[in-house]
Amino acid sequence: MKVKRMSIASLVATSGGCILACALMLSASLAVANPGRVVTGRTGTPSWGPGPRTFSGMDLPMAPASLGSAPMNASLDPTPAPAPQPPQEQPEDGEDPRDTPPPVFFGEEIDAETDSIVYVIDHSGSMSLSAEPFEDLDGSIRTGSRLDRAKAELKRSIASLPESFYFNVFFYDECVSGCWGKKQQASPGNKQAAFAWIDAIQPDGWTNTGLAMQTALYDKDNRTVVLLSDGSPNFIDCAMNYVGSFDTHKAMIRNENTQGATINTFGIGISSDNDARTFMQQVAVENGGSYTEIN
Repeated sequence: MKVKRMSIASLVATSGGCILACALMLSASLAVANPGRVVTGRTGTPSWGPGPRTFSGMDLPMAPASLGSAPMNASLDPTPAPAPQPPQEQPEDGEDPRDTPPPVFFGEEIDAETDSIVYVIDHSGSMSLSAEPFEDLDGSIRTGSRLDRAKAELKRSIASLPESFYFNVFFYDECVSGCWGKKQQASPGNKQAAFAWIDAIQPDGWTNTGLAMQTALYDKDNRTVVLLSDGSPNFIDCAMNYVGSFDTHKAMIRNENTQGATINTFGIGISSDNDARTFMQQVAVENGGSYTEIN
């Protein structure tokens, strides 16, 4: 089919009245050929005709399936971004932002990253030495060994945990024993079960701090650890075949602590043992915690 082309000048010369008719016919032809096309109402912004608008997961306006595709130069504006929220008040240094109170051990608040805590307590032979008089769980003042004092404070700390917390306890000499295989909810029943288990622990053996901390840190969900000891670490295996240096024990802890757990250390009765104090201080510093000395 041949299309005869005429210039506008020729068309005007032939008949001025035909111009309006041709324009109307051309407009109608475009409407039939391109129904529902997106046209830009302003530069780069699509104007949508009647009908529903659908949105993708990216929150970009998309034409309904029955409509033609948008022009290549059309910019699809995303839905408006949410209004900025006012900045929340930040807690002061050392302030726990959670609704639940932080755990407390020997009067020190423990800044727990999550609602859980793991206690690692030395029960080596030297923990049988006499301690300063202390307050028992029932409020009475009593005398006893370092281990007795540690156990009383441990139970007080556990008793104060909110039920939303999870906890576990490990005791160690040259070997390590745990109350449970993993943390348990701080329910009244679990607290009482832990107290009974704690009461049965007696002082004995040597001081394998590296192995104890490796055991406590093996569960990578353990992010807050309390370590209490009264002396320098020595053996690094249960069979007591090998004595490790301080650096060896610290390396065992550091290599296991891949989750970046905070380790707060407590030295009991070590005021005259500079080596033990230095070791406990270094473990705390290297693992983001604090050191507390108990007379």
